[in-house]
Amino acid sequence: MSHGRVTPQLRHWIVKQIEAGQSPESVLESMIRNGWPEGAALDVMERTLRMRVAQIKAAENAAAQATPANDPPPASEA
Repeated sequence: MSHGRVTPQLRHWIVKQIEAGQSPESVLESMIRNGWPEGAALDVMERTLRMRVAQIKAAENAAAQATPANDPPPASEA
């Protein structure tokens, strides 16, 4: 990974690193070691992770809306 354009592959890499348990600091350090200026790396990480959070929230909202409201609760909750 070298400094250049923000590609889908870079965004995917950032998300996968964080989801695998890497700290944001270690992801940032890796980007800096690979030629990204700190400010640019921070900006890319922030925008990428905000997008990922929005995707997760949208999926959760869609799942909640797909659940029929008139169904009784599962037996374990009754």
